[in-house]
Amino acid sequence: MFNTIFSQTHRVLAIVISLTALFLFPGTASAQIAGQNGLSSDRSQSNPLLLLQQKMAEGVMSASAIPLEGTVDETVYIVGPGDHFSISVSGQAIPSPAVVGLDGRIVLPDAGAVIIGGLTLGEARVVMMEAMSTSFGEASVDIALAQSRQFYVHVSGAVPTPGRYMALPVARVSSVLEFAFADTSSFAVANPQFRPSLRNIELRHVDGTTSAVDLVKYYSAGNSDANPFLRDGDVIHVPALNTKYSSITIGGHIPYPGAYDFKNGDTLADLIQLAGGIQLDGSVRSVRVVRMGDDGPDSFLFTAEIASTSDFALQATDAVSVAEQVDKRATVKIEGHLDYPGEYPIIDGKTTLKEIVQMAGGASEGALLRGAFLERRALPDPRDNSALDRFESPYALMEMMAQADTLAILQQLRLTDMDFLSRSYFAQEMRLQNRVSVDIEAALGDGDAVVLQADDRIVIPKDLNTVYVFGQVNNPGYLTFEPGHTAAYFAAKAGGVNEHAETTFVVNPATGTYSIDTTVPVQSGDVIFVDRTGGIASSPEMARLIMEQDRIRADQRIRVIQAVVQSIGTLATVLTLIISIRRN
Repeated sequence: MFNTIFSQTHRVLAIVISLTALFLFPGTASAQIAGQNGLSSDRSQSNPLLLLQQKMAEGVMSASAIPLEGTVDETVYIVGPGDHFSISVSGQAIPSPAVVGLDGRIVLPDAGAVIIGGLTLGEARVVMMEAMSTSFGEASVDIALAQSRQFYVHVSGAVPTPGRYMALPVARVSSVLEFAFADTSSFAVANPQFRPSLRNIELRHVDGTTSAVDLVKYYSAGNSDANPFLRDGDVIHVPALNTKYSSITIGGHIPYPGAYDFKNGDTLADLIQLAGGIQLDGSVRSVRVVRMGDDGPDSFLFTAEIASTSDFALQATDAVSVAEQVDKRATVKIEGHLDYPGEYPIIDGKTTLKEIVQMAGGASEGALLRGAFLERRALPDPRDNSALDRFESPYALMEMMAQADTLAILQQLRLTDMDFLSRSYFAQEMRLQNRVSVDIEAALGDGDAVVLQADDRIVIPKDLNTVYVFGQVNNPGYLTFEPGHTAAYFAAKAGGVNEHAETTFVVNPATGTYSIDTTVPVQSGDVIFVDRTGGIASSPEMARLIMEQDRIRADQRIRVIQAVVQSIGTLATVLTLIISIRRN
């Protein structure tokens, strides 16, 4: 009974509180009800004029929030309606700022109205100071620009979103175009053969004058004159151009090669500056301009010094090429058992191997001269396109380099009639054939001189007094060298050969040449390889490839036989028909 009465009392109290809140706060309650129904009681949501006013109010920035490049230049800043000025007399600031009216007039305390709209900030300050001096006499008057106005500019032409944009007097053309090009889902030009010309933008002012805008020059050289400040009501027009007929190209030894929009009045020096400039350090041999004339191409040659300041007038479709100086200087690396290993400069095609070894202090005591070798890479180095990660295993990098080499070679052999195994073998052999076939031991003595080339690598290993045995032996690896013994002796010391062993090869460590004469004594540093019998694959993958290759060859033979049999059958049918016709 008590619980029932308590429950009813709770319900009555809840109803009373709800009704009280409804009468005391009708706006809040209606908003909550509307929110629950998915509706809104805010009038601005249904009134376009209020929506516009709200959006404009959100876009207004206070003076402290306006991003500036620095102090406003009073010789450049143009005063207009909406600018706020703070005025102080004898050090006492006037509470209310003076605002430029819509007609360009500003009302000054005790001095009346003066026209300053359209004047520069410096000129406007002089006009206001003269008017104030009449009223305040010898009292000191100070006038400062307190807050900049906002105005609209218009964007037209080859932009994704043309239209009207809000701007500030301290904003440049690029500031507005960043918004006009922000919509990447729309095309600036419908015809794909055309593109916006950022070097030929036209800035049209209300007074009928125009200013040229070259944003490429602004971005590449930082020339702020090519990206002027905006004025009230300016129109930014971005033209479209066909790069096939309205561009100039530059390439060669230049930081930013490529095609650039042609602009009337462009000179050779202008284009070089747009492309990053050329260094007058002797690295540029010459600059050539190629122009297509009625009778064929014409060329104009300039030195680097002249080209960098040349006022030679360019024309649309001109092609400029910057030639790099031919430098005979190069470097080689020498590694191994020497006093001073490292990288040494050479004259490509002139410096000899013996000279470099002498520069490196000569071979140290205990060097294995018969094992020394000279590497000269014949293939493109995959390391040029590989970034070395200091946390990555060097073995993984070596494997990546080998794969890059092999892939490049296999692509080059795709049009040959080699099978897969032949191409793989070719790639493996080609990748290893980067050693120059020379006798370095003789070249360091009285033998023929070996001339070096750029990026050669010389290796003089240390004599470790070992022999390396591998292949079909039970315990492959390094063995201590013992003079006077043959390959069979070292193979036996490596655990002996197994049942799959066949031919034994003794490989010279420097030249890679091999001998199958096992009666000749092995020397320190030699490599002994015991080959296996034929028909055994080195891995399941290779076995699968061999089986697949055999299957393909068998299918080819079957198809050939079927074609021959079918041709013979067809020929027999034709002959039978001919004989039957003749008999009848």
